Amino acid sequence: MAKRWGKKCKDERNWMEYNEELVVRGEFLLDLDWVENWDKELDEMNDGKIGSPYRFPDSLIELQAVWHQWVDYRGIEGITRKLVEFDKLKKYNDYSTINRRVNEIEIDFKLPKQGNISVSCDGSGMKMTNRGEYRQSKYGKRKKYLQVVISADPINKKLLKCDVSIYGEGPSEPETAESHLGELIDEGIIVNKFLGDGAFDVKEMFNFLEKEDIESAIKIRKNASSNAGGSLRRAREVKDYKNRGYKEWAKNKKYGRRWTGTEGIFSAVKRKFGENVRSRNVGNIFKEAKRKFWAYENMKNYALG
Repeated sequence: MAKRWGKKCKDERNWMEYNEELVVRGEFLLDLDWVENWDKELDEMNDGKIGSPYRFPDSLIELQAVWHQWVDYRGIEGITRKLVEFDKLKKYNDYSTINRRVNEIEIDFKLPKQGNISVSCDGSGMKMTNRGEYRQSKYGKRKKYLQVVISADPINKKLLKCDVSIYGEGPSEPETAESHLGELIDEGIIVNKFLGDGAFDVKEMFNFLEKEDIESAIKIRKNASSNAGGSLRRAREVKDYKNRGYKEWAKNKKYGRRWTGTEGIFSAVKRKFGENVRSRNVGNIFKEAKRKFWAYENMKNYALG
């Protein structure tokens, strides 16, 4: 057995506190405090609106969007109808209205208001269908997969950005990372460090980080050349990586921190909500996949208060 390198991980988590946080996430699914502002929220939504007025507040639709992680739209209509019967809601919407409004939700993530942050980025695959391998083996039809790329703050374990595309048909992970970082910078966020695996070891990524004066912790490929090749920044990073060796380099760069920002989130979302979508329309498929991460972040933020 290979000898373990580095210090043994010391578990300092307060498990009683964390257990309570997980329990409170469940409370989010039936928190109906917002109902007392039903009419006020609708008045604000319909102020200046052209066309038919909204009949159901966004707070209801957003809650139903989270329920949809486990229940189909007809089932959600049934849940909503029963809550009306119990006098917990004012009225219920039918499944087609729920479907339409849920897919109209503008998905964004709560960003830090001030201070410097580190950003880690990574991609992972998700299934476009829950069907098995039979059709592929029987008819030779190759299934398509989704590629989800997220950027997160690995220190605070906060999701910052998320993009979804069909694997092999959308932008690469480095291209998406550049887009995410650019958006964060435009929104006034100060990014002081970027962490990524070997997929981000491309000169364009290093040149972008150099331009924005962002420190990098990107794993260098084993066969990487130390020649500049269009990126002096990458040449310096390759030289540093080779001089130190992976273990010392990773320790110095705190490379392991990226796991809490990306791998941890992917693992949590897939365990909780699964890794396939039910939608059939491509646009809605992208939205549904992205909503998984949005729903997870909302539940987590609710539990943290």
